[in-house]
Amino acid sequence: MAHMIPSAGPSRFEKSSLEDKIYRALEQLSDEYWVVHSYKMVGVKQDEGFYEKEIDFVVFNRTLGILVIEAKAGHIRTLNGEWLYSNGDRIRNGGPYRHAADIKWVIKHRFERMGLGYLLHRCKLMHAVWFPSLRSDELGSLEYDSEASRDITFCKSDFNNPELMVRHIMSLPISADVATSLSNEEAEEVLDKIIRPHFNIVATGVSDYGYSEFVFNQLLDEQIRVLDFLCEQQTATINGAAGTGKTVIAITHAKKMAQQGRVLFLCYNKLLQENIRQRCSGTPNIDVYTIDAFATKIAGSIDYPRMVELISENEGLFPYEHIVIDEGQDFGKEEIEKAEVLEWLQMLAEKRNGTFYFFYDKRQLVQGVSMPACVADADCKLTLYRNCRNTENIARCSLKALNDDSGKRVMLSSEAGSPPEMKASKDPDVLEGYIDSQIARLSESGIKDVVLLTCKTIESSSFKHLFSRKRNGYRWKNTIGRVYTCRTFKGLEADAVILLDVDKSLWEKPKTKYSPKEGLIFYTGASRAKFELRIAAEIDEEDCETLLGLFGVQSSRRPFKKLANVLGVVMA
Repeated sequence: MAHMIPSAGPSRFEKSSLEDKIYRALEQLSDEYWVVHSYKMVGVKQDEGFYEKEIDFVVFNRTLGILVIEAKAGHIRTLNGEWLYSNGDRIRNGGPYRHAADIKWVIKHRFERMGLGYLLHRCKLMHAVWFPSLRSDELGSLEYDSEASRDITFCKSDFNNPELMVRHIMSLPISADVATSLSNEEAEEVLDKIIRPHFNIVATGVSDYGYSEFVFNQLLDEQIRVLDFLCEQQTATINGAAGTGKTVIAITHAKKMAQQGRVLFLCYNKLLQENIRQRCSGTPNIDVYTIDAFATKIAGSIDYPRMVELISENEGLFPYEHIVIDEGQDFGKEEIEKAEVLEWLQMLAEKRNGTFYFFYDKRQLVQGVSMPACVADADCKLTLYRNCRNTENIARCSLKALNDDSGKRVMLSSEAGSPPEMKASKDPDVLEGYIDSQIARLSESGIKDVVLLTCKTIESSSFKHLFSRKRNGYRWKNTIGRVYTCRTFKGLEADAVILLDVDKSLWEKPKTKYSPKEGLIFYTGASRAKFELRIAAEIDEEDCETLLGLFGVQSSRRPFKKLANVLGVVMA
C-alpha cells in the first residue's frame, strides 16, 4: 500500500470531483510510492507578488520520478481552444493539462530553490490528467488539442489498476533523455524537501512547558468554580482522579473559610503537609497538620482514641470551625476508623456552624485498607472529571496502568504532550545509564523540577546505593533529581518524573489486605508528572509476557511493543 498524505484520507474536496475515489485507487499502489492529495505551493514573485497554486495529486517513486495529476470529473469539452464545463463555464488555469504542466514546472523551480537542482537530470517530472467520469472508449473519441494527449490521460477504467498507467506515463521519453535514478539518500531528500516538506517551529522547552502551564491554569480556574456550587453545603465529599486539582480546590476553599473563622487542614503525608503549609503561609487562621502530627499535638502520641477523648472533655483544645481534609482516602486506616475520627471532626464542624470538606481519590488507596465510612455516608458528593495537571499522554498512561474502566469518564487536557518513555532491562547498569541520560536531557530542555519516584521503599530500591542523603531528603547522585517514594510524594507534582523499580510485581495480586491493588503504585507515581514521564522498568521478555497475561492480553512475538501499546508508552 502506498504512503498516503494525508494518511487519514483525502483532505477537503467536493464530492462531485470524485477525488476520494482517485485517492482510494492510488492508495492501492505498492509501498514504493508516495502520494500527496491536494498538493499546495505558495510563494512570492518579484513582479507578480503572492501566489498560491494547487494540484490534486502528486505521485513519487524513487525509480520512476514525480507525476502530477489534475482531476476533472463530469462532462468536459473544448471549444475554440478553451476548456469548458458542461454548463459552458470556462475551466480556470487554461484547462487541466496546462495547469498540470504549470505545476510540474513550479515543482522544478522548487528543486532549484531547495538546492536540489542537481537531481533534475536524474528525477523525471511528468504530468497527467484524470477524467474519473469517462470510460476508455470515451477518451478515444475526444478531440485533443495540442497540449493534451491520450498517453497522459487517466480514465474511469484506471481505478482498478492505476499503476499500469502511472508506469506507462513515467516511461515516456522526455527531452535530454532524463531518466530517474535516485539513491535512497537522494530519494529521502526529495521526500523531505519536495513531496512532504515539514518543519518544526519549536519554542524552547521552557516556553513550551510555560504554555502548557497556562492551559492547565485555565482548566484549574474552571475546576475551582465548582466551589460556587457548594457554597450552601456545610459538608461535602469531593472525589477526583489524580490531576483533577483537588489540592488546589481544597486550598482555595480553606483560604475562603479562613475569612470566617479558624481552619484545620489535615492530610496524611509530611511532604504534602509542608507543601500546603507553604501555599497557605500568607493566609492567617489556617493550621496545616498531618493526621498523625495533630494527634501527637493533642494526645502526646499517635493515639486517635485518646485525641478524641481529650478534645471531647475540653473543646477549647480544638479552636476550629472549618475542617478541610486532602488525600482523604489515606484516612481509611483501621485505627482511624475505629476511633471514628472523621465522624467526630464532622460533628464538631457542624456543631460550630462551620464546614467539613473531604477531598479524595478512590483510585489511590495505597495507605488504608478501605475508603473511610464518611464517604459513603456523605449527603453531598461531587466528582471531578477534568484533568488539569497532566498532559493527555501522561494521564492516559497513568489510568491504563489500572487495567479497569475507572478512567473512562476522566476528561483529559487539550495538551497532548510527549508520550511517556520506558526503558526495559534487567541490567542495572543499563538502567542507571538511561536515568543519567534522561536527567541530563530534561535539564537541557529547560526542566529543573525533576523527581525520581521509587515504586518500592528507599531501603528496598534497586538503586538505593545511588541515592545521596541530604538534609531535606535524597538526591540521585548529587544531581538535580530529588528522590522519594511514590507513597510519600502522593498529592504532589513535578514537571518531570522518572519512575524507578517498575517490575511485574506491581501488577500481581496483593499478597496481604494492606497491599495496594494491581497497578495502583504505578498510577500514583506516574500521575505526579506534569509534562514528562520516564520509566525505568526492571523487566525482560519473559516478565513482559507475564505482564501481558495480567492485563488480559495475548502474548505476542514482539511483547515489548505490545506492552508499550497497553501502557501508552514508547520504548527507549
